[in-house]
Amino acid sequence: NLGNRKNNMIIPKVCIFHKHLPIICSSFTCCLEPGVSSADVVIVKIETDEGLVGYGEAGAIGGYPNYAAGIVASSAELIKRHLIHKDPCDLNNIQHSMSLIDGHGSIKAAFDIACWDIFGKSLNKPLWALLGGKFRDKVPIYRGLPLKKPDEMAKEANTWRSEGYGYLLMKVGSGNVAEDVECIEAVLENRQPNEHLTVDASGRWRVDEALYVLKAVQHLDFVLEQPCWMYDECLSVRTRTNRAMKLDNVITDVNKVLRAQSDKACELMTLKIDKLGGLSQGKIARDITSAAGIAVTLEAQWATE
Repeated sequence: NLGNRKNNMIIPKVCIFHKHLPIICSSFTCCLEPGVSSADVVIVKIETDEGLVGYGEAGAIGGYPNYAAGIVASSAELIKRHLIHKDPCDLNNIQHSMSLIDGHGSIKAAFDIACWDIFGKSLNKPLWALLGGKFRDKVPIYRGLPLKKPDEMAKEANTWRSEGYGYLLMKVGSGNVAEDVECIEAVLENRQPNEHLTVDASGRWRVDEALYVLKAVQHLDFVLEQPCWMYDECLSVRTRTNRAMKLDNVITDVNKVLRAQSDKACELMTLKIDKLGGLSQGKIARDITSAAGIAVTLEAQWATE
């Protein structure tokens, strides 16, 4: 029992394992990635002097600089030295130690999740209980549609529909806005009743390109995700359309969550646990979006695969 322990648990050892994991759909393409087939993963194992062990994961794919393997590995070694001899259940202290290192949310998340794992085991409680309880036993998941030619994307969308998926996220941003319009029209041609579809440009469009596409497909029903790379560009598009907007890539920390809420920059938001730096920061972001009435997708980088 954590409350009855006379002495704090300490971390004497941290192990880091580097793995390459295949992507289930064999290959994934978006405007930032011209086709990747495996994820670069770091598994963190935190051991304690009382025998409890916690695990966390940091994922990386291709050219995303925040997740590049070299950065993850070097950051892991750096943060590892900040955790030795600390109490893994003193989550506020762990967060403070990691905050002294700027950025690197993915590897911070791996350590944070491993500490939450130990905290839950020390109390014999599941994670959902520690985070405040649960409202339901299951939630819907979505399928991502990689960037392809219009007819190929439409065919893949229909395949996932036949398997019961009611949430689809399609990638656009091919570099040809006319083709992006064709892709959107092709996928939505067979849209099913109550289907929720998101069009994700991954920040690929300029403001004028985003407005061009939105005008061309204004008769179609979908959520627009991350049209431009910079926050202020997305906000500029937001002020010129009635289309529901979702922010993803620009939501890198709790401060960005607060700013988006203050600016009324979106109706939906993706909270990537690894990008935010773990469950500790993710919990804060969850509470802000819940209070603000912002719908969220909760995930980790590449977690749908």
